[in-house]
Amino acid sequence: MLAPGAPRCDRCEAPAVGSRPVTTALLASLAPASSSDRTLAAALDVGLVVLAAVPVVLGAAGVWPPAVAVPFGLVLVAGVAVLLVRTFRQTGGTPGALLTRTRYVDALVGTPPGPGRWPGAGVASVRLAQRRPTPPAPVATSTLLATPTPAPASPAPPQQVQQAQQPQHVPVAVLTDGAERIEVASTALLGRRPRPQPNEEVGAVVQLTDPTRSVSSTHALLSWDGATLWLVDRGSTNGSWVVRADGTRQRAEAGRPIAAPAGGGVQLGNRTFRVEAP
Repeated sequence: MLAPGAPRCDRCEAPAVGSRPVTTALLASLAPASSSDRTLAAALDVGLVVLAAVPVVLGAAGVWPPAVAVPFGLVLVAGVAVLLVRTFRQTGGTPGALLTRTRYVDALVGTPPGPGRWPGAGVASVRLAQRRPTPPAPVATSTLLATPTPAPASPAPPQQVQQAQQPQHVPVAVLTDGAERIEVASTALLGRRPRPQPNEEVGAVVQLTDPTRSVSSTHALLSWDGATLWLVDRGSTNGSWVVRADGTRQRAEAGRPIAAPAGGGVQLGNRTFRVEAP
């Protein structure tokens, strides 16, 4: 578990480069890209630079006026090169990587490569593919508690005060993937940077770590009524699913709640959580 104030990536909330090595479990969740995917992504990026150089070739061949075509082509090539370098360092998603559904990440912590990094040593290529739900590890390394803020109550009679002082067990819905544990006592808004809608009240706001950025900023709402956990997709890019105990999956339509029974799972983008019985 990270110490308070530990640096994190400002794009995906993953531990920043230079903080601590991420466990192999996290890196294992990022499916490695195949050699053909890596080759195709690199070829597309190189092809983009070559395409930008067409005005230079046409100017040199005399098809276009050289005084205009050559400077224009050189500026275009430089602009495309800067774009490729910038997207590679900041997001790991070059145009070629996005077209092949891959992304470049730091091989140690799973964050974007950053300045001074290039494909090769220390930089891995991962595929943005949806994963099937897997059983959670037995030990959770962090806990995200989703509990509502109690409203002020009027003074109660002495008999009721004595009764309220007795501890009572309130069942909550529990989701875990072995790395994170979420307890939902009422409602919880999930995403990389979730924000409630105007005038919307939620019991808790839960930030999810997702180096592949498959989880939307505000992805889904979980609601627990004491007996059933409900999943409501909030118009996410990569979708939300309920995974039944028998392995069947049902996609949640945006804005329409579906039940997520215990023993199954909830999949948000590439993140899959198992729903435990309260």
